[in-house]
Amino acid sequence: MIGIVNVPFHGDEAMQITMSRDYFTAFVNQQPQALTVTPPYPVDSPQLLRLINGSVNLYAVGFSLHLADYREQDLPSLWQWPLSYDDNVIRGDRPDQKMLVVSRISSALFLAASAAVLFGIGWQLKGRWAGYISSGLYALNPVILLNGRRAMMEGSVLCFGLLAILLAILICRGRNGWRWWFALGIISGLTLASKHSGLVYVAAAFAWVIVREIQDFLPQRHREISAEPPPHPSPASDGGSNTIGGSVIRGGLSVVVMVMVFIALSPAQWNNPIARLNDLIGQRAELLASQVKAEPDAPTPISERINGIITQPYIQAPVYFEVGFWAGAAPIQAEIAQYDPSIWSGFHAGTVIGAMLTLLAALGILVSVREWRTWKIGLLLWLAVVIASLLVNPLPWQRYYLALYPLMNMLTAIGSLAVIKKFQGRLSA
Repeated sequence: MIGIVNVPFHGDEAMQITMSRDYFTAFVNQQPQALTVTPPYPVDSPQLLRLINGSVNLYAVGFSLHLADYREQDLPSLWQWPLSYDDNVIRGDRPDQKMLVVSRISSALFLAASAAVLFGIGWQLKGRWAGYISSGLYALNPVILLNGRRAMMEGSVLCFGLLAILLAILICRGRNGWRWWFALGIISGLTLASKHSGLVYVAAAFAWVIVREIQDFLPQRHREISAEPPPHPSPASDGGSNTIGGSVIRGGLSVVVMVMVFIALSPAQWNNPIARLNDLIGQRAELLASQVKAEPDAPTPISERINGIITQPYIQAPVYFEVGFWAGAAPIQAEIAQYDPSIWSGFHAGTVIGAMLTLLAALGILVSVREWRTWKIGLLLWLAVVIASLLVNPLPWQRYYLALYPLMNMLTAIGSLAVIKKFQGRLSA
């Protein structure tokens, strides 16, 4: 929490704080119907921003500001990206330091919770030491700390996205009753409502449980070869029906709950969900096209995207802004100079240590491949979904790689434990 005071400012934080007026509209003024949207969607209009952004962080920021006795009229005007940093400050678009720190609290809490969830994932996969190593690497990663502490959507999507993965694991390990599938639907809906790119976590979670359900109905001979003893109660003893029909019904319920939660938390979807979803896809495509056009290094070739997948989690340094002309903003450079070398910025692995951690992650992938016939195949599915999403993304922005970080931390933990086990075997021989 201490680090949130010194994290360098990002313009998207100002946008999120400004749009947190949706909280005041819905909960203070009690006019939630005013949050619905219809086309057209002018550039940077509240309607467009409400359509293309998640809502969970907006409400969390608004709630934090409300508790700190801020009012809707205290919120800054909308940040204008075509203008320089200095021009935005002159316009009053940058929140003051107190408002900025208060707005960051909720995201930092989500980030802290996500580290605990990653520990739980590691414990389920390989025991408590996998949890300690993976969550430790995650909590010290400077890119995770930078983006998760800011008043942006990253903290909430990491928290709920990883929680969806954890619930999928618990379902695969025997907690197959209705309440677990219902919980998966709720958390998946919260993930999508946090940030639409949270779809990668949701897709990985559902792919994990679907493949596991398929494994359960494979011929008996295959199960005898591949299955490991379940550490939790069997599906039948946990309130589930271990049949194909029961699995389909539970999965269908989970998807319905997910959609309902997403729509309930997304006012932009209220007045016509199907039409607004089409609008969302269209506006997102237009925004991506404009970002690619404005970014000098985009679209990135496949070779650079692969390089990013390998080097981003450990080797590359944190990127504090995406817009090149911010390099000339003296206040931003001063904030970076103060924060980057501080202990609050995390552990900067560098090239040598970063390469070693990356090699351990590669070893973790090999260990996981050996276990593909068990329920742990979901780890490979998770990796495949994340890599596929990064390969189709034409922008080189570091924030878009965040979904890869906790997964790589987990794979590094698995690889580390494999090395430790190998050395222990040699010492005892």
